[in-house]
Amino acid sequence: MSKAKYGVGDLIMLRDGPLRNARTDGEFKILAVMPDSDGQVQYRVRSQSEGFDRRVSSSDIDTERSARSKVVVQQTASAVAKEPWFKASSIKVRK
Repeated sequence: MSKAKYGVGDLIMLRDGPLRNARTDGEFKILAVMPDSDGQVQYRVRSQSEGFDRRVSSSDIDTERSARSKVVVQQTASAVAKEPWFKASSIKVRK
């Protein structure tokens, strides 16, 4: 099972290929991360110029032209902090 590189709200670009329509230019916004198929993560995406959603796999995404995921940046920042999210000393109890 592959790990999703992009998260909901990220903007991606699709790869150019011989089977792609000429209208696949532009950025696509990720609407949902779907279960993987054949070992590749799948995403539901939508372009602002199109009125429908597409299902694309991770191999269809051009990683060089796509923005880096916000999810990955947040995960690395929280991993660096190494502080617990729950602090027992911050709880106030009335007597």
